[in-house]
Amino acid sequence: MSQAPQGQSKSGAQDPPTLEVCHTDGPYGMGVRTLVARDVGEISDRFTGQVGQEIKQHSLQVTGLLHICDTTYIGFLSHSCDPNSRLDMSRFELVTLRAVPAGELLTIDYAATEDRLYRQFECHCGAVACRRWIVGRAEGANDEGRAYLAGA
Repeated sequence: MSQAPQGQSKSGAQDPPTLEVCHTDGPYGMGVRTLVARDVGEISDRFTGQVGQEIKQHSLQVTGLLHICDTTYIGFLSHSCDPNSRLDMSRFELVTLRAVPAGELLTIDYAATEDRLYRQFECHCGAVACRRWIVGRAEGANDEGRAYLAGA
Protein backbone atom coordinates (compact mmCIF):
# COMPACT_ATOMS: atom_id res chain seq x y z
CA MET A 1 0.00 0.00 0.00
CA SER A 2 1.54 3.31 -0.95
CA GLN A 3 1.14 6.45 1.03
CA ALA A 4 0.82 10.06 -0.05
CA PRO A 5 4.17 11.73 -0.66
CA GLN A 6 6.14 13.54 2.03
CA GLY A 7 4.25 16.40 3.60
CA GLN A 8 0.84 15.96 1.95
CA SER A 9 -2.01 13.71 3.05
CA LYS A 10 -4.50 12.21 0.62
CA SER A 11 -6.88 15.00 1.59
CA GLY A 12 -4.26 17.62 0.66
CA ALA A 13 -3.61 18.73 4.26
CA GLN A 14 -0.04 19.15 5.51
CA ASP A 15 1.21 16.10 7.42
CA PRO A 16 4.14 16.08 9.81
CA PRO A 17 7.44 15.21 8.08
CA THR A 18 8.19 11.52 7.65
CA LEU A 19 11.81 12.06 6.56
CA GLU A 20 14.65 13.97 8.19
CA VAL A 21 18.12 15.01 7.11
CA CYS A 22 20.48 13.87 9.86
CA HIS A 23 24.12 13.27 10.69
CA THR A 24 25.09 9.66 10.04
CA ASP A 25 27.20 7.51 12.32
CA GLY A 26 29.56 6.88 9.41
CA PRO A 27 32.30 8.95 7.82
CA TYR A 28 30.01 10.55 5.23
CA GLY A 29 28.30 13.20 7.29
CA MET A 30 24.68 13.72 6.30
CA GLY A 31 21.97 11.23 5.41
CA VAL A 32 18.18 10.91 5.23
CA ARG A 33 16.34 8.88 7.84
CA THR A 34 12.76 7.69 7.50
CA LEU A 35 10.69 8.47 10.57
CA VAL A 36 8.03 5.89 9.62
CA ALA A 37 8.24 2.31 8.38
CA ARG A 38 8.13 1.97 4.58
CA ASP A 39 6.71 -0.86 2.45
CA VAL A 40 8.27 -2.25 -0.72
CA GLY A 41 7.50 0.05 -3.66
CA GLU A 42 6.36 2.94 -1.48
CA ILE A 43 7.01 6.50 -2.62
CA SER A 44 9.01 8.05 0.21
CA ASP A 45 9.31 11.47 -1.40
CA ARG A 46 8.27 13.41 -4.48
CA PHE A 47 10.93 16.01 -5.00
CA THR A 48 11.46 19.31 -6.73
CA GLY A 49 14.49 21.54 -7.04
CA GLN A 50 16.58 23.60 -9.42
CA VAL A 51 17.44 21.85 -12.69
CA GLY A 52 20.54 22.92 -14.59
CA GLN A 53 23.70 21.67 -16.30
CA GLU A 54 26.12 22.07 -13.38
CA ILE A 55 27.14 19.00 -11.36
CA LYS A 56 27.26 19.96 -7.68
CA GLN A 57 28.09 17.99 -4.55
CA HIS A 58 24.43 17.37 -3.67
CA SER A 59 22.95 17.34 -7.18
CA LEU A 60 21.59 14.28 -8.96
CA GLN A 61 21.47 13.58 -12.68
CA VAL A 62 18.07 13.94 -14.34
CA THR A 63 19.16 13.41 -17.97
CA GLY A 64 22.50 13.15 -19.75
CA LEU A 65 23.03 16.91 -19.46
CA LEU A 66 20.75 18.05 -16.61
CA HIS A 67 21.07 17.76 -12.83
CA ILE A 68 18.70 18.66 -10.00
CA CYS A 69 19.90 20.41 -6.84
CA ASP A 70 18.40 22.34 -3.93
CA THR A 71 16.02 19.50 -3.07
CA THR A 72 14.83 19.00 0.48
CA TYR A 73 16.06 15.41 0.91
CA ILE A 74 17.41 13.55 -2.11
CA GLY A 75 20.72 15.42 -2.31
CA PHE A 76 21.54 14.02 1.14
CA LEU A 77 20.74 10.35 0.46
CA SER A 78 23.55 8.00 1.45
CA HIS A 79 25.12 5.55 -1.00
CA SER A 80 24.93 1.78 -0.65
CA CYS A 81 26.01 -0.92 -3.08
CA ASP A 82 22.85 -2.76 -1.88
CA PRO A 83 20.42 0.17 -1.50
CA ASN A 84 16.98 0.11 0.10
CA SER A 85 15.61 2.77 -2.29
CA ARG A 86 15.90 4.01 -5.87
CA LEU A 87 15.26 7.29 -7.64
CA ASP A 88 12.77 7.51 -10.47
CA MET A 89 14.20 10.55 -12.24
CA SER A 90 11.39 10.70 -14.81
CA ARG A 91 8.73 11.01 -12.08
CA PHE A 92 10.96 12.76 -9.47
CA GLU A 93 10.15 10.10 -6.87
CA LEU A 94 12.13 8.25 -4.23
CA VAL A 95 10.82 4.66 -4.11
CA THR A 96 11.69 1.89 -1.64
CA LEU A 97 13.13 -1.36 -3.00
CA ARG A 98 12.36 -3.31 0.17
CA ALA A 99 10.65 -2.79 3.52
CA VAL A 100 12.49 -0.16 5.56
CA PRO A 101 11.89 0.18 9.31
CA ALA A 102 11.38 3.55 10.98
CA GLY A 103 14.70 5.14 11.95
CA GLU A 104 16.73 3.58 9.12
CA LEU A 105 18.74 5.64 6.66
CA LEU A 106 17.41 5.61 3.12
CA THR A 107 20.12 4.66 0.63
CA ILE A 108 20.53 4.65 -3.14
CA ASP A 109 23.26 3.37 -5.46
CA TYR A 110 24.85 6.55 -6.81
CA ALA A 111 25.98 4.73 -9.97
CA ALA A 112 22.31 3.98 -10.77
CA THR A 113 21.63 7.66 -11.51
CA GLU A 114 24.99 9.32 -12.14
CA ASP A 115 27.10 9.02 -15.29
CA ARG A 116 29.88 10.96 -13.57
CA LEU A 117 30.15 11.72 -9.86
CA TYR A 118 30.96 15.12 -8.40
CA ARG A 119 33.63 13.25 -6.44
CA GLN A 120 34.52 9.55 -6.43
CA PHE A 121 34.91 7.98 -2.98
CA GLU A 122 35.87 4.96 -0.89
CA CYS A 123 32.82 2.91 0.10
CA HIS A 124 32.23 1.31 3.50
CA CYS A 125 28.56 0.40 3.04
CA GLY A 126 29.05 -3.13 4.35
CA ALA A 127 27.14 -4.81 1.52
CA VAL A 128 28.27 -8.34 0.65
CA ALA A 129 28.95 -7.16 -2.91
CA CYS A 130 30.40 -3.74 -1.96
CA ARG A 131 32.37 -2.29 -4.87
CA ARG A 132 34.75 -0.52 -2.43
CA TRP A 133 35.30 2.52 -4.71
CA ILE A 134 32.28 4.37 -6.06
CA VAL A 135 32.25 5.87 -9.55
CA GLY A 136 29.56 7.00 -11.94
CA ARG A 137 28.22 4.44 -14.40
CA ALA A 138 30.12 5.98 -17.35
CA GLU A 139 33.51 6.55 -15.70
CA GLY A 140 36.35 4.45 -14.42
CA ALA A 141 38.18 4.88 -11.16
CA ASN A 142 40.39 7.97 -10.96
CA ASP A 143 44.07 7.78 -9.87
CA GLU A 144 43.11 7.78 -6.18
CA GLY A 145 40.57 5.01 -6.74
CA ARG A 146 42.98 2.84 -8.72
CA ALA A 147 45.59 3.22 -5.98
CA TYR A 148 43.03 2.41 -3.28
CA LEU A 149 41.75 -0.70 -5.12
CA ALA A 150 45.30 -1.90 -5.86
CA GLY A 151 46.33 -1.57 -2.22
CA ALA A 152 43.50 -3.62 -0.73
